[in-house]
Amino acid sequence: MELLVSLALLAVGLIIGFFVGRFFQQKQGAGNAAQTEKQVKEILAQQAQHHIHQTRQSLEAIENQCEVLKQHVEEYENLLEQGAEEEQSKVPFYGDQATTYLRNNLKGSDKAKVKRVSDTQPKDFANSGSGLFVGGSGQNNAEKQ
Repeated sequence: MELLVSLALLAVGLIIGFFVGRFFQQKQGAGNAAQTEKQVKEILAQQAQHHIHQTRQSLEAIENQCEVLKQHVEEYENLLEQGAEEEQSKVPFYGDQATTYLRNNLKGSDKAKVKRVSDTQPKDFANSGSGLFVGGSGQNNAEKQ
């Protein structure tokens, strides 16, 4: 009988232990879920800060590029103003009159040209009889020996 009572108490203890263990697991699981959620929030906050930092850097770079572009535009405008002032102070170029004058003179000079046809051919300096390469082969042979 004692054996039967001990086995019954053991069975009751196991059942009670099982339910108590399950209760504590759920409580720890809720704690773990809260801790996991807290970690996720911390990671998201870090990522948001990093994103804001990168956005500010990008914005500063764009602002710097805009300033450089404004400076280039101002310099270009200054150059255009200086170019307009220089054009007004220079001596005028008479391109139309010069072009007309040159056309008229070139047409008249074409008629005055006489075509010359030569009856004789130019000398062939590569020929052995021209004297340009005379003695080259004999001297080279003498130098090699």
